[in-house]
Amino acid sequence: MPYVQDILPVTDDKVRPLWSVLIPTYNCAEYLKETLASVLLQDPGSIDMEIIVIDDCSTKDDPESVVNDLGKGRVQFIRQEKNVGKVLNYETGLQVSRGILIHQLHGDDRVRPGFYKEMERIFNQDKTIGAAFCRTIYIDDQNRWTGITGMIQDIEGIVPNMLEKLYVQQLIQTPSMVVKREVYEQIGAFDRRLNSLEDWEMWIRIANSYPIAVTNKVLAEYRSHSNNATNITLKDGSVLDTHGLVFNVIDAYISQQIKSKFGELRNQYQADFLLMSFKSFKSILTTKTKWELIFRIIKLHPSLNTFVRLVR
Repeated sequence: MPYVQDILPVTDDKVRPLWSVLIPTYNCAEYLKETLASVLLQDPGSIDMEIIVIDDCSTKDDPESVVNDLGKGRVQFIRQEKNVGKVLNYETGLQVSRGILIHQLHGDDRVRPGFYKEMERIFNQDKTIGAAFCRTIYIDDQNRWTGITGMIQDIEGIVPNMLEKLYVQQLIQTPSMVVKREVYEQIGAFDRRLNSLEDWEMWIRIANSYPIAVTNKVLAEYRSHSNNATNITLKDGSVLDTHGLVFNVIDAYISQQIKSKFGELRNQYQADFLLMSFKSFKSILTTKTKWELIFRIIKLHPSLNTFVRLVR
């Protein structure tokens, strides 16, 4: 089985919508109400937008009832027969999508008013881009703002050195990103080997082949809470295996010039990422995971500053 599945082109002769909004869910029906509402408030109609919820066989709630109550027939619902994991769930959504532009919106995230009009404007402004993103607000389980992403550059439009920037660190949260379907058709779906950081690898893969544009408007909201997928992998320590794997996956196709020039800087930034994770989750980590985190951090960036921060 290939690690990256092909996304087949749309071949039927039906009129295609501009947008496919793909909402993967798993045990987050409470948040799904807000997610769906934020999309439906901007709904341009079924001719221009399809909205699809893809549920990974939830066991603790009923996302289909949320779709029926809020969508009232407007929103398509797909339920996996068994839990397949988030990456395969994402893949299902990409395969069934028919839109020209793909927006993947996690079932616990939201978009702010004007998101779809602004992103459409960015794509119309430059036909060469393969993807575009906006700035993101971080929210918690009570919808309180906890942070905001900065500006990649002062002006909107193509980011000239996006590949180098992304190679060093993850800068784009999924709800802020829109990708042309034809890009997925060319480079494939999310890598099946990754149970986290799959979005980081995908954005790098896109930037390696296509220009990516940015708008500095703040139009997406990424929810960080104890039970979201990223935090679960941090708490159970599985992110460490994936963290090493994603380096290998990316380095297999990135040019030697970028690896040589930015490899050490990536190690430094990723050591900082794990240090912040250690600080946030140390009270609930097992002793084994704590030591694995410490050794990984030191291996990535064995500096005096790293040791001092670990001691503190």
